[in-house]
Amino acid sequence: WLERPKPHSYDKSTGTALDVDGTVFDPFSALNTPWKVRILDEGPDVMFSVADLDPTDDTIEVIASQFFSRKLSLHSIHIGPEPRVSFSRMIDDRCGASFSSILANLDGSSTPDTRTVIDSGSTVTTLKPGDAFSHLLITNHECTLAEDESNSEYATANGQGNDAHTVVGDRVRYNAGASTSSQNGIDGGSLFAYRVPSGREAWKTEPWIRSVIATGFRVRGQLGNMINPGAPGFCYTFYPNKEDSEGAKSGKNQARPLIGIAGDCAEAAYILRPVASNKDTTENRDQSTNYALMCEIETGATVGSIGIGYDDFANVEQQSGYAKIYIPCYEQNKILVFAMGDKNVEEEDDGW
Repeated sequence: WLERPKPHSYDKSTGTALDVDGTVFDPFSALNTPWKVRILDEGPDVMFSVADLDPTDDTIEVIASQFFSRKLSLHSIHIGPEPRVSFSRMIDDRCGASFSSILANLDGSSTPDTRTVIDSGSTVTTLKPGDAFSHLLITNHECTLAEDESNSEYATANGQGNDAHTVVGDRVRYNAGASTSSQNGIDGGSLFAYRVPSGREAWKTEPWIRSVIATGFRVRGQLGNMINPGAPGFCYTFYPNKEDSEGAKSGKNQARPLIGIAGDCAEAAYILRPVASNKDTTENRDQSTNYALMCEIETGATVGSIGIGYDDFANVEQQSGYAKIYIPCYEQNKILVFAMGDKNVEEEDDGW
């Protein structure tokens, strides 16, 4: 943590904060920088989200994707003048090179508000501070080349044939009702969902059950992306229109969100839609993590991240209030923009 500098004194007549030289105190001035750095713990690196898993105590929880040490960890930090780690645990040490780390409400608004968001960890603020959440989403950023056929028979060899997964795109398989245990069904880069254990302090002792939403993301190797390549990149949750997004925040909307995935060196972006629970199944799995591919956008360039907003884009024809998806194509120096809207073709209505 960074220790914010304190004023040397205060003006007796006005109460103005003063520096040691008598000038108005500025914590960002050359006199007061750099701030002192205090190390709370080692391990977490770049990607993390912040939650309050127990509103009755004086701690916040930092959930970190430890990319370099290939782990997923949780640290409870006592807040106050001198922060300290009061509790820590390893959520998953077999997740691979964990990358993105965002809080998500895959249950819809039925999630209890005993655990709330402080910072969802996402640049797309579907969940704001104080919102409830049900899951943690992470990607594992692996370098499995698209031309590498060594794992092409992975599903069959592990008893996970095409009847267990929906096979789409570049061998990316989506958990649209398939049984995926902690390790089975993982093939290359993947999108994982961890359900937060229910019950007071269960998050400290109970396992965070992992579901594989999508797996099989492949790096499409090019000269421009051969420095530490991997796929997929960041993941996001969002709603198709602004009304649904605001309804979810107010508790009026029971819908589950869409999931967006930046493929990074897979050179594509992916939009996943929720799939209804299969009431006929007897398998013990998290029905809220059942998703299928809605669309795959191939770009021919690295897609490190994507942006999502609801404002109208320029003066082109569009339906106001619907999501606009911005996809940067790194090597091509351009950004693709896609707009969502009403369904205007006659086909079976699956809710999207």
